[in-house]
Amino acid sequence: MTEPSRDTVPSDEILVAFLDGELDPDKRSQLEHLVETDEAVAERMSFLASSNLPFRDAFEPLLHKAPKAELETMLADVLPPLPVKEQARGWSRRSFLAACVGFIAVGIAADRTFLGVQASLRDEPDGSDWRSAVAQYMSLYTADTLGTGPVDVALQTSQLRTVGSKLGLTLTPDQVQLPGATLKRAWMLAYEGKALAQITYLDANQAPMALCIVQSPKGAKAPEIEQRHGMNVVYWSSPTHAFMLIGKEPLEDIKAMSEELRRSITV
Repeated sequence: MTEPSRDTVPSDEILVAFLDGELDPDKRSQLEHLVETDEAVAERMSFLASSNLPFRDAFEPLLHKAPKAELETMLADVLPPLPVKEQARGWSRRSFLAACVGFIAVGIAADRTFLGVQASLRDEPDGSDWRSAVAQYMSLYTADTLGTGPVDVALQTSQLRTVGSKLGLTLTPDQVQLPGATLKRAWMLAYEGKALAQITYLDANQAPMALCIVQSPKGAKAPEIEQRHGMNVVYWSSPTHAFMLIGKEPLEDIKAMSEELRRSITV
């Protein structure tokens, strides 16, 4: 069978609008035909539909801050008009896209890439699926993603307190500081319905790093190392939590940083 041309695949914005019921009947009918006849379109549609992260909860505070009027104007030529029911509800992927455009410079940009990762990684036999997901979306980060503005210690303290409360940990900026790296921010994600904390940094070369934490009942495990997507990873477990430190720093430096974190973060 001849492989379908990628040129036939509509943009992700159009596919997401289809998934959200935001296309008019004619365009929806055309896209349904494409899904039935073009393997590339069907594959991309499946990828975009395969996720369950709580985007609304994670991004709703940003939607209130984004320059919505200007961004909606920018998106008007990309997405079809919203149905009345979407306008009344006040939140849609159009709003989410607007927030992404407005906040990409400070590291709040995300799309369905991370969501699609979940379906393909659920069955890893060694339980490393969450590390695989983290590595995949970390590979998309740049210095601009995390922002280059001044450090706000008060904001970091508040973020870490919130993250810690979700995981049953006490976290402060002093505890998670890393030598040679700049602490940026902390926020909550979700993986397989479980809370996943991400604490981000810029290393000495302004490359993104992250400490990620999930609750885990599997017991304490000594640190191990691996490489994923061109990044070095050190991962370990306490009796109640699993940790990973990921970045592009040399492995020996990553290992030394992980030792600092193991000593400073108490459960």
